[in-house]
Amino acid sequence: MYQSKFEWRVRKRTEEIPESLIGVFKLNMLEQTILENRGYTTEEDLMKIYNPTTYDASLLHDMDKAVDRINVAVEHGERILIYGDFDADGITSTVLLLKALRRKGADAGYFIPNRIEDGYGPNREVFEEIVIGQYDLVITVDNGISGKDELAFLNDQGIDTIVVDHHTFGESVPETVIIHPDHPDGSYPFKSLAGVGITYKLVQALGAAGQDDLALVAIGTVADLVPMIDENKKLVMEGLEILNNEPTTGIHTLLRAAGHEGGVDEETIAFTVAPRLNATGRLGEAEIAVELLLEDERHAAYEMAMTIENMNAERKQLVIDIFGEAVEQIRTENQINIAYADGWHPGVLGIVASRIVEEFGKPAIVLTRDGDSYRGSGRSIEGLDLHDIITHQSTHHTHFGGHAQALGIEVASEDIIAFKTQLEDYFASLGLDLKPVKYIDYQVDGTNMTMQGFERFERLKPFGQSFQSPVFMLQNDTIGQIRQVGKDKRHIKMTMPRVGMDVIGFGFGHLINEVSQNDVISLVGTVNINEFNQKRSLQLMLQDANVDNVQLIDMRSRSDQRFDMISKNDVFVIARGRERLGDNYYEYGEDLPFTSGTVVLRDMPGDLLDLAYSLNGIHASKIISIFNSREELFFSGIPSQADINALKQLVSGAADGTINLAKHAPALARRLGVKMNFLKMMVDIMVDLDMVTLKDGIIYKQKDDSERKIEESLLFNELRKRLEAEKMLKMSSSSELKNYLRTLISK
Repeated sequence: MYQSKFEWRVRKRTEEIPESLIGVFKLNMLEQTILENRGYTTEEDLMKIYNPTTYDASLLHDMDKAVDRINVAVEHGERILIYGDFDADGITSTVLLLKALRRKGADAGYFIPNRIEDGYGPNREVFEEIVIGQYDLVITVDNGISGKDELAFLNDQGIDTIVVDHHTFGESVPETVIIHPDHPDGSYPFKSLAGVGITYKLVQALGAAGQDDLALVAIGTVADLVPMIDENKKLVMEGLEILNNEPTTGIHTLLRAAGHEGGVDEETIAFTVAPRLNATGRLGEAEIAVELLLEDERHAAYEMAMTIENMNAERKQLVIDIFGEAVEQIRTENQINIAYADGWHPGVLGIVASRIVEEFGKPAIVLTRDGDSYRGSGRSIEGLDLHDIITHQSTHHTHFGGHAQALGIEVASEDIIAFKTQLEDYFASLGLDLKPVKYIDYQVDGTNMTMQGFERFERLKPFGQSFQSPVFMLQNDTIGQIRQVGKDKRHIKMTMPRVGMDVIGFGFGHLINEVSQNDVISLVGTVNINEFNQKRSLQLMLQDANVDNVQLIDMRSRSDQRFDMISKNDVFVIARGRERLGDNYYEYGEDLPFTSGTVVLRDMPGDLLDLAYSLNGIHASKIISIFNSREELFFSGIPSQADINALKQLVSGAADGTINLAKHAPALARRLGVKMNFLKMMVDIMVDLDMVTLKDGIIYKQKDDSERKIEESLLFNELRKRLEAEKMLKMSSSSELKNYLRTLISK
């Protein structure tokens, strides 16, 4: 058995898209299913995906003040400093505004703080060194909202400031002009612009937008992982068009140096452009990224692009080295992984923490020595608020900040062991077996996924945060061919003939030791179109795998019952109305835990459909079939219409239209040629059909003598379903039963 790294949760729709909207937006089944499963069902929802728009920059709070102050500075020849940030969003924001101001003829410069030496956001020491006496106006981009004291210092020195930011407002807010999409005094329609997005709105308001500006906006927006809906989606769509048709010299050479060929989409930005821009900031040299994006001369741009390529390679190697050292400190039984050391590069610790989370599926904190403290980054899994846990459970840190999934933290050197032990003990006390969640958007079978349908589905792009690339699942599918690929055989290539799809799994080369041709496997990942030798095919980009090999154990016969294999903590499925002995008892027809260890089918279900519903799509390591029942119908059978008619005739022929069962039931059963339990079913059905009444053991004929069909009886239909269940589940061979259960699980 190969267990998935993630807990797989299949999205289920709660509302349907109206037929009228399906026609208006020309949705195919693939699009409709994914949108409904994600809750996009109204016209407003669909417009944000298929026809997003942009909004008037003047709607932003204080925009008029910012524009007026900048125009005054331009007219009077005042010096303007753009104070940026060292990540891709901050770098593109800086370049965007600098180019715009220069178009207006402004005397403008920029500064990117050194990640290691200056830290994030406004820095008073930097202001004292490079701003006082040299600049008249400072504009922060992609930062500033948390710099109240530092900006107040500039104001006290007679230097005006403008904050252009998108980060969350804190308790203390700078007393200056603030351009922010979610300003508490504003009413801008879209609150989730990236730093480069809000900077672009300022550029628009200044009337200084350039032809290639949206390329920078697209890069910064994708890189900063803001929601890819509404205005962000529109800006990225237009930016991607520029990147594909008329990229700037700097961006073109960066892609060329990276070895990228072909079209540019959001994945190109996320996995090629953004990491390289971020690498410069991580290593404390973000200025070279700014200069590259400003450069128009090809040879100079190429030299800078190659320098950045080397920096990215250095960043990658740092991550590999630190990750390898950090893993040596990890104990698999821990539910949080904390690693620390002297000499690790602080600029890549967030990436290393993310790698550890991906590898082990548990939250991670990675720190390095900095003077008398250890400083570093924490990353968590979905559904686990690491920020909240540290807030309430850690007493050995000096500073920390961030949000539920990502944070920075500082711990005094003498407290590092106590910090680590305290958090490890707390997580151990929770009794959790942590596993990150992977949400499944669409289950692929042999008929519901075609090249033509997928090509239309591409209209949903670009994907990103809050509207990520859909995750597809192939459940319990048979492998056609499988082989390792890559020079170090770290990757896997498979064919899945039933669905007509190839699979490529980067970093999944080890699967060759788990499965082989004709084995059954479940896979999840994103899908793209692979073009090779002028042939186009659908390809699954593997993200996780699970080899069920679920043990199906037949304990229907008493001689086969080994109750030592059953634990009181297993999941028990019981007949409706039976006593639940704990929270792990479920009735047939209820949802079982999606991932379970052992599932015990204790009782006989009253309806095969209830069994099918409960087993549909579950992931269990073992299913034990007992199917106990208080009474069995297979050998006795159930009454037919002829049986009911025969009993009706006897009741009608009785002297006063009554039969005392207490006295005459045995004789009545003999007369009808049935057993007593069968006679009881006949009487109960007639009562259910209102053909007779039963009181104090006496049958009374009803005055209404109209003919009744046995199929109208609810009781008869329940008996019929029970009989069908018995035939399938009690009278089938062991192999027939197992094949049937596998069919239910895989649906």
